[in-house]
Amino acid sequence: MKKYIICIVLLFATLSSYATAQEGDIIYIDGEQWELLGKPVYADSVLSRELKEALPKGRGFTTSNWAGYTAYWSIQQEQLCLDSILYEIYDHDPKKSRTECLSSDTLHRVFSKYVDGKRIIATWFNGDIRLAKGKMIYYVHDGFERNYENERFVTLDHGKVSGMKDFQNYFVEGFSFDRSTLNRWPDKNIQPMTNAELRELFPLHMENYPELADVKQIVFYIKRARVDAQGHLVECEVEVRRPKDAECNPRLAAEMAEAMKAYYPWRVFYINGEFRAYGIEKYNFPYKLRD
Repeated sequence: MKKYIICIVLLFATLSSYATAQEGDIIYIDGEQWELLGKPVYADSVLSRELKEALPKGRGFTTSNWAGYTAYWSIQQEQLCLDSILYEIYDHDPKKSRTECLSSDTLHRVFSKYVDGKRIIATWFNGDIRLAKGKMIYYVHDGFERNYENERFVTLDHGKVSGMKDFQNYFVEGFSFDRSTLNRWPDKNIQPMTNAELRELFPLHMENYPELADVKQIVFYIKRARVDAQGHLVECEVEVRRPKDAECNPRLAAEMAEAMKAYYPWRVFYINGEFRAYGIEKYNFPYKLRD
């Protein structure tokens, strides 16, 4: 039991330490290349550590590849197989930098428990792996939190394929908070929104809140949001983060929620079988009462 707890802690520590977007592994299915959005070796912390020790100490690391390697996989006879592992050797002279492949002998030694004939079968892995190809339609600068036009979920039971499901993802343009000056990294192709425009978009009856007469700015947080296919905000739960503890905050939050639901259209993402309010839900946004 203690071993499993340690493994879980190590796994979450690894996943939470990315801070930047990570490059995926590569997988081939029926000769077709996909990006594997994850690192299946991480599912076994002991195996991951042994692989790390077997890789050259002088290999290159980047903020987009903290693992320092790219694994190549394939689905063969309904099983997930590890085919090779590549890594970069960097030099002060860029011309001498090179890509190398972990030797077959070393690879088979590290994964000796999982060798079946000439293949390495990922029998340590249970759960889903997410594959992607095509145009990226949503991006978060953290780990593998991004989505592509075409995604495939492969369910594995001790490395054996037990299910496979394809999704065609898309988005319909509309308003979202991550595409305005309210975001730290605004879209350069979007005209900045002024405070006056934001107030016009989501009008509030501030005369109903005399206790906030001296407040210059309100900070709202969108705790929960749900959009439909047409871009309507069908559910919305808002909190007031600033000013704190004002008696009128619940009423003010409810009015903002209604103002947001009255607006149309919002940006809609259809991701892996469901509509998602990316760029809307879980956002703080300042609402300045005067310029």
